[in-house]
Amino acid sequence: MTKVLVAFATRFGSTREIASAIAAELISEGMDATAAEATSALNPDDYDAFVIGSPLYGNKWMGAAGMFAAITSERINGKPVALFSIGTLSVGNEQAGQAEHDAFIGKLREVAPKLNVVSDALFTGYFDRANLPWYLRIIDRFAPTPQGDHRNWPAIHAWAKSVASKFNS
Repeated sequence: MTKVLVAFATRFGSTREIASAIAAELISEGMDATAAEATSALNPDDYDAFVIGSPLYGNKWMGAAGMFAAITSERINGKPVALFSIGTLSVGNEQAGQAEHDAFIGKLREVAPKLNVVSDALFTGYFDRANLPWYLRIIDRFAPTPQGDHRNWPAIHAWAKSVASKFNS
């Protein structure tokens, strides 16, 4: 049975929920999947495949997920990896959100060229203006993001299912 680690970083919990849904889908596809926050305590040697994800803030992932991917890339050693980003920029401008995701994934591949990336995806997230620090609330007034849950659960499940087929091959 393929043992998969779904490692993630989250600030407010939305990415945790997505990572859990991805792990559940992988389990339904016959894999032994575990979702866990990305930390140095996770041992990549214990897994056959990886899904790593984070929200995008200012064109980059949260430090924990990015560092986990970069630092463990040597130890992952060619095992298949799928990457996902969560962003609210794509709520109002899908192309800009995708460009932000693609740019980050490109930078990650440069920093960690040994990552065997078999798939990557961008999903819209959950946006609650009350969670923003004061300085981002000011910026949000000029280009407001629609408040609410913008996660596309069917797309998340479909991507996880497609990842499972890549992990099985």
